[in-house]
Amino acid sequence: MARYPPTPVLRSDRRYDAALLLVVLIWGLNFPIIKVPLAVMPPFTVNLFRFLVSIAVLGALWAAEARRQGRAFAGAFRKQPWTIGGLGLIGHVGYQVFFILGVANTTAGSAALIIASAPIWTALIGHLSGVDRLHSAQWAGVLLSFVGVLTVVLAGEGQVDFSSDAFVGNMLMLAGAVMWALYTVLSRPVMARGADPLAFTFFGVLVAMPILIALGLFTLPATDWAAVDGWTWLALLFSGGLSTGLAYYLWNVAVRRVGPSQTAVFSNLVPFVALLAALVVLGEPITWAQVFGGVLIIGGLVVMRRGRQLVPA
Repeated sequence: MARYPPTPVLRSDRRYDAALLLVVLIWGLNFPIIKVPLAVMPPFTVNLFRFLVSIAVLGALWAAEARRQGRAFAGAFRKQPWTIGGLGLIGHVGYQVFFILGVANTTAGSAALIIASAPIWTALIGHLSGVDRLHSAQWAGVLLSFVGVLTVVLAGEGQVDFSSDAFVGNMLMLAGAVMWALYTVLSRPVMARGADPLAFTFFGVLVAMPILIALGLFTLPATDWAAVDGWTWLALLFSGGLSTGLAYYLWNVAVRRVGPSQTAVFSNLVPFVALLAALVVLGEPITWAQVFGGVLIIGGLVVMRRGRQLVPA
């Protein structure tokens, strides 16, 4: 298991708490903001533009980090090209296809709540594959979150309608959460061997880019260019540059500095920020199913993490 530096005194932690709160704000806002370009561009074209921004930001961040560490820019990829490439296809093609199609069809709030369940699917896949072991208290957390996800998927918009676009979108988001969980589990051995998370992400996205570009160019003619304005490009810059660029970098810095458990607490805030942001930005109503399901999802995650802490190492 990876070891992290001891937690510093509280005063020096405040800047990391501030950075994590900024990440929560960025990730929460990303769900309603990505709806802006989706209103005038096909989903794959939106992914094309936002990942062109993302790859530029991640590449610049990794170039600076590699220079600071005195490491070769492409050294990490040369050591494990097939591993990084394969995981890049799972995490940045497979997941992103489900994500963008899902968020295009359902509400921003429901999308955020369903994606928040990814740690539960990570734990289940880890248990089934023998990478990790779930204990009784953690199973209780999994059950709570599963009921919460089921509530949001079936009735996130206030009623059950299996033929609605929202239900299809919710199912796609659920598939995306499972895909991200698979990516997380398969990435663990690579991280344990000392791979830099920033380099790992950058080169994974780089491998995925030809497919993302091809999908985006295929749907490009369907873009309503007359309706594309400055807000559309700002939304793409936000989603590509901040959500999948800067925010990821800040998150990993915090994980290394204050530890994964303390950092993970902040991720529980993302879906609720997304719900409020969707209400303010898009006028999306907050439904009883979203509130009830969200409480169960986050409550299950908390129970699962506390159960992990009670198990002797």
